Amino acid sequence: MDNFPNGVLVLFDADLYYRIVGPETLPFSGRTAADMAGKQLYDLFPEETATELEPKLEATIDGEPRSFDIEFKGMTHHVETKPVHIDSEPYGVLVTQDVTNVRQTAEVLEQQNERLDQFASMVSHDLRNPLSIAYGELELYRETTEDTHLDEVKNALGRIEDLIVDLTALAQANTLSEEYEPVSLTAVAEDAWELINTRSASLETEEDVIVGDRSQLQALFENLFRNAVGHGGEDVTVRVGPVDEGFYVEDTGDGIPPEKRDHVFEHGFTTGYGGSGVGLTIVKRIAADHDLEVSISESSEGGARFEFQTAQ
Repeated sequence: MDNFPNGVLVLFDADLYYRIVGPETLPFSGRTAADMAGKQLYDLFPEETATELEPKLEATIDGEPRSFDIEFKGMTHHVETKPVHIDSEPYGVLVTQDVTNVRQTAEVLEQQNERLDQFASMVSHDLRNPLSIAYGELELYRETTEDTHLDEVKNALGRIEDLIVDLTALAQANTLSEEYEPVSLTAVAEDAWELINTRSASLETEEDVIVGDRSQLQALFENLFRNAVGHGGEDVTVRVGPVDEGFYVEDTGDGIPPEKRDHVFEHGFTTGYGGSGVGLTIVKRIAADHDLEVSISESSEGGARFEFQTAQ
């Protein structure tokens, strides 16, 4: 017991009394074994913790080992139990170790791997539109030799460069930028509108100021607009305006069925029109990096309405 690494050993009986506890001083709580030995589970821990432990320890007494994590005082403990018999009486042996750092590291790695797995398709998805514009304008320049087409090529290539920077940042840790600044809602929405194929759709905006990274917010609007036009048809109207602690984007299309609203942000989920299923994943990622929560409802015409509000 004295040499058990970063953990505690316990022998408990059928009434869930701790009979033997070690080492002498518990490594992660500072409690002494003498203060714990001879006490019942509900005397040792708060009711919430004891209630979670009780069925697992009782199952151990009944002969079934258990392996689980439990949260206690801001730490994550991994617990292993085994049934034993002493003089034909059932007991349980409990081993617990502090695994807080291990679990946190695993969670961070899982999040990073998820971001990296999505990165290739995200880059491909958002780069496709400005790349298409660049090719189109270059072809028009070859036909007309008008320099204005080269200006559009330059703008599209600049947008590609910005997207590479932004999407690379999105593939990394989920942190808020210290360089966020006030951005005109109307201006960023109109810039995004100009960079997608809106066909005969129309955009209506209400002016407001939001705080964030302008280029990332533009990518958010581009994906929402592309989704609205793709699903709503050539004559759809898209509206952008302020709400309390945020903004909304809505359209006059067919909307998103309630049963699909919990899934539309999942990577690869698509409801048709030839979309790749990553546009709304990017939207949610950008929103999260701006500490914004996203909710989906209906517009007054039955179309989709996305609301972005500061997370509480």
